[in-house]
Amino acid sequence: MKNKVDVRILLSVYEKIKTQGTPTEHGAQLEGITCTESQDGYYINLSDSHVSLDINFHNTYHFHTMNEDPESVINQTTTEFHNNNEAQIEAFLQKLMDLDQRY
Repeated sequence: MKNKVDVRILLSVYEKIKTQGTPTEHGAQLEGITCTESQDGYYINLSDSHVSLDINFHNTYHFHTMNEDPESVINQTTTEFHNNNEAQIEAFLQKLMDLDQRY
């Protein structure tokens, strides 16, 4: 997964949401994707209702999903848990790529 993510595109999407999206209390929103940034500018966040992506200084990043703890998910094997999270992240990345192309 990490090799498939181009941070430059993520930053481009962030800028497009920030400039062309609807302002919110803490950032902006465009087509269901919300962007926010820290006060010091060292980290930004892109999120929807299922996935949140933190992009830090030096282009490091981390995905968070709705169900981050496999122990908290009932009736799901660890493999199913990871596949479900991977599918959510892939769908989120596709939304970001679509936004990048449309705006």
